[in-house]
Amino acid sequence: MQMRMRLITITTLTLILGLAGLARAADNKPLPTKPMAVWFYADWCMNCKLIAPKIAEVKPDFERSVEFVRLDVTNEERKAKSREQAQKLGLYSLYMSNKATGWLALIDSSGNKVGELHQEMTVDQIRKELSKIALPTSTPATPDSAAPVEGLSP
Repeated sequence: MQMRMRLITITTLTLILGLAGLARAADNKPLPTKPMAVWFYADWCMNCKLIAPKIAEVKPDFERSVEFVRLDVTNEERKAKSREQAQKLGLYSLYMSNKATGWLALIDSSGNKVGELHQEMTVDQIRKELSKIALPTSTPATPDSAAPVEGLSP
């Protein structure tokens, strides 16, 4: 009887852990190497058109410390590609729960959504929000350390 109870307990635990693993696999949630700004975008989205120049202005200042990701839902083909991309990045739940375009979700380096960017924000406000998640960048290279590495083109 004890052996049977152990077997049932082990089987139950295996089933529970297996289901938990399936839930994690659906999100495929590897920890990002750096924070992300995830743009829910569509060609027909007016808010996307309004925020695009602001993102273009601040992106060069943050692209070394924040990964900019665009999930395009313009049509079914792009939605399918974006859904796959979201799953690979551990953003599947965020992608599936999203109901709007024209905004960016800010994801910290632990994979948590910690903020949002919207078209009504100013460039300075966007910059301030991105600064909250940006990884510290290394200090600028000195002339001695700026020498090219052999075999790598600049």
